[in-house]
Amino acid sequence: MYHQLNKVSGRLIAATNLQSPLFPVVPIALQRVEPPAIQYTTSHMSTVTESCSTGPRRLVPGTNEPFSPLSPKIRERQERFQKEDEIPVFLKGGPFDGIIYRLTLLLCAAGLVGIGHTIYIHAVPKK
Repeated sequence: MYHQLNKVSGRLIAATNLQSPLFPVVPIALQRVEPPAIQYTTSHMSTVTESCSTGPRRLVPGTNEPFSPLSPKIRERQERFQKEDEIPVFLKGGPFDGIIYRLTLLLCAAGLVGIGHTIYIHAVPKK
């Protein structure tokens, strides 16, 4: 049974006009609609490979413009970082990466010691 507020007394009374908990909204069944067919070759999806004689080039997403060519320095770094060896990626940058890694470990250890010291100070009362 559903209830409603009486406008005069402000108390809850049995509802007479409520037939469903969604009154006055009635649920409507969803209608099945077939999704549109995907068209892979349309006039607005032209590629640069059709107009360039140099070969296939990758496009910037959402445009018909090709990516700019990579500089040799970036290509060399990509090859160094993607090489399959046993060195973790955060140390492949050279000796400076090793220094930064060890400094980060040192700062984490110092933070843990500081947290432990703070907990000890708050847990043990002063004499």
